[in-house]
Amino acid sequence: MKPFILAMQFLTSFYLPVAVDFTDENLRKSVFFFPWIGVILGYLLYFISSFFKNQAIKGLVLLILWLVFTGAMHLDGLSDTADGFFARKDREKTLEIMKDSRIGAFGVISLVLVLLTKYVLLTQIDLNPTTLAGVLGGARLSNAFVIGLVPSARPDGMGKMLQQTKPLPYILVSALLFIIFLFLMDKSLFLVLLGQMLIVGLMVFVSIKKIKGVTGDIYGADVEIAEAFGLLLIGLM
Repeated sequence: MKPFILAMQFLTSFYLPVAVDFTDENLRKSVFFFPWIGVILGYLLYFISSFFKNQAIKGLVLLILWLVFTGAMHLDGLSDTADGFFARKDREKTLEIMKDSRIGAFGVISLVLVLLTKYVLLTQIDLNPTTLAGVLGGARLSNAFVIGLVPSARPDGMGKMLQQTKPLPYILVSALLFIIFLFLMDKSLFLVLLGQMLIVGLMVFVSIKKIKGVTGDIYGADVEIAEAFGLLLIGLM
């Protein structure tokens, strides 16, 4: 139960009055639950937004709650990543820019584009609760593989802390269960998951070439891009 609570504390803004030690064992097992936190968020977001019948208002409410429930933490990583990567500096300067708490022009542009993309797609496609749960879960599963497989670009920080616990065995089991879930609920979501894996893989490839690994900011950017891309794939399908 403690790893689940830790995963919930990591990925959402929900207050859980339970103290969990940041031991390697708890951190390692918590990554198992990352996609399932996305599934829970997807069903919860859909349920609350379903009370609104107007599609535009429903999409806006859904997006606002999406930000509130996640604490917009992944958006922070996206903006930092955009500022660092598009500055076209060397590795050390890029990492320095990404660590800067101030947001630059590229960060603002990335936030606007991702939020606008999500809003347009949420108002234009016919979502069902499983579809939304699959998109959010798939984005976090894709990112979990990055945590388990790709080395950290920094000697410290959240990225290094999670990566060094070697959570890959738990990620593989979670992935297997998640794929079974998709096939039982909606087989077309497996194609969406593959698309999310590919787009995250592309981002990781760029990150390795740019900064020789990944950071906590990259994790956040992965989730945001994978969510938006997943919605786009559903719209195209």
